[in-house]
Amino acid sequence: YQPRYLGANDQIWRGYDNRYYCRRSDGTTGLIIGGLAGGTLGNVLAPGGSKVLGSIIGGTLGAVIGNSVDRNRVVCR
Repeated sequence: YQPRYLGANDQIWRGYDNRYYCRRSDGTTGLIIGGLAGGTLGNVLAPGGSKVLGSIIGGTLGAVIGNSVDRNRVVCR
């Protein structure tokens, strides 16, 4: 298993085998919101006739940034 990064609202519990388990967000919410916001912002800020390219680049960068922001730095193994 790899370490998982948890947020403040993630649940941690001890199982019957005395091991700790965690339920956490996998970053999907941040990915979707970041992609939509980045695509919209890219479309608005793109110069001239490059609105489609601005939307694609903005959406991609927004999704990557949103996914990384959604994952916090508390570790659950």
